[in-house]
Amino acid sequence: MKLKKWGIILGLGAILAMTGCSKKSSVDAYYTDTGLTSATGTPLPQPEPKGLPQGVGNIPVNNGELPQVMTQEMKEREAFLKLPVAQQKKIIADKLHNIVVYFDFDSYMIRPDQLPKIEKMAKIIQLNPNLKFLVRIEGNTDEWGTEEYNYALGLKRAMAVRDVLIRQGVPASKLVTISYGELNPVCTAHTPECWAKNRRDNFTLIDTSH
Repeated sequence: MKLKKWGIILGLGAILAMTGCSKKSSVDAYYTDTGLTSATGTPLPQPEPKGLPQGVGNIPVNNGELPQVMTQEMKEREAFLKLPVAQQKKIIADKLHNIVVYFDFDSYMIRPDQLPKIEKMAKIIQLNPNLKFLVRIEGNTDEWGTEEYNYALGLKRAMAVRDVLIRQGVPASKLVTISYGELNPVCTAHTPECWAKNRRDNFTLIDTSH
């Protein structure tokens, strides 16, 4: 009888222990409007955001915007704008003079390998929109064809580059075109290599501030 009584007591103890465990919250911590809090109401240290470099949350901002990172191109332009106007124009003139756009035989279509040159030139022209100058686009051809035909072809080549520059943001009012046809060769040998050098556009800065 005593064994049975002790069995009943032990059984009741186990039930009470299970009841006590069921009342304990299974949530160790939860978020409130004040941050992460333990189940007992004690504030806990707030976790750092995952996936972000340490200290990224402390970067100062201007008007709610992230600080702008200066690229090398931006730094060069900033330095360029600090130069005297005459020096700025000379730099642009020299850069334009060094750019030559080449064409295929009897064609005024812009070749894919020549397009980056025109895109680069558009950036050069727009380094300082306040500078007063024009860019003369000079179309040239090889010696094949009549003088009249080559004059027209050279003009089409100049206009083709002009159209791309305008699409790149260069104002049309800043561009003028001319054709020299076959009359302005850079190479006079009668060879395919020489003819290829003459099928080109050159670029000249014209100062209009005077």
